[in-house]
Amino acid sequence: PLAVNTRGVKLIAHRGMSSLAPENTTASFELAGQHKFWGAECDIYRSVDGKWIVSHDPNTFRMMNKAKKIETKTFEELSKLKINRGSDIKSYSDLKICTLEEYLEICKKYDMTAIIEVKGKNNTEYYSEVIDSVNTIGAKAIFISFHFSDLEKLREITDVPLYLLVMDMKEEHLNLVKTLENCGIDFNGNRPSVLKTDLISRCLDENIPLISWTINESELFEKLTDLGVTHITTDRLYQCEK
Repeated sequence: PLAVNTRGVKLIAHRGMSSLAPENTTASFELAGQHKFWGAECDIYRSVDGKWIVSHDPNTFRMMNKAKKIETKTFEELSKLKINRGSDIKSYSDLKICTLEEYLEICKKYDMTAIIEVKGKNNTEYYSEVIDSVNTIGAKAIFISFHFSDLEKLREITDVPLYLLVMDMKEEHLNLVKTLENCGIDFNGNRPSVLKTDLISRCLDENIPLISWTINESELFEKLTDLGVTHITTDRLYQCEK
């Protein structure tokens, strides 16, 4: 972890505070709240019996003791698995898979904004379940996706902010998000090309909201914030005590 002077920039904990605890777990989200992150990002999939699960990958093998494809297993089957990999795993011997509701409750507890990535083009017909959970728990939420069609589907059922995830920000992305109300761009700030164009300033001039991911070095953080980026997703940066 690396403490930085955020100068008012809003930091988003990528998969929770994953530099101190296994990613996308209740432990990593709790740490993000304790370190006063503005938001915590997560990824979700739907189990075969309709439970929304927090996981970056569609398969559990990278983080858990058995390989199971989330969308083909019941929640009961998934809840029997044990998380056995990740940051400081020795301190977290009893971690289980995290549900969307658990994540949202932690976000609400610490007044963090929930940044929810809907993965792929899966289960769009069930997005209303996710919105219902957000509304029932009363969490503040933003949705992000690499697929614009997912955002279009979400806009049909919610008015919360949406962001199109992009690897390299291009002119076409600006034109695309302007066709959808309250939609911004969540771009990879590590790409050198983004600093060599005027696309950031154009987005700001045209009131297109921006988030940059995943920024882990203070020098790049300062370059992006100097350009006017106000929301930064990170694995290791956190706000230093004033």
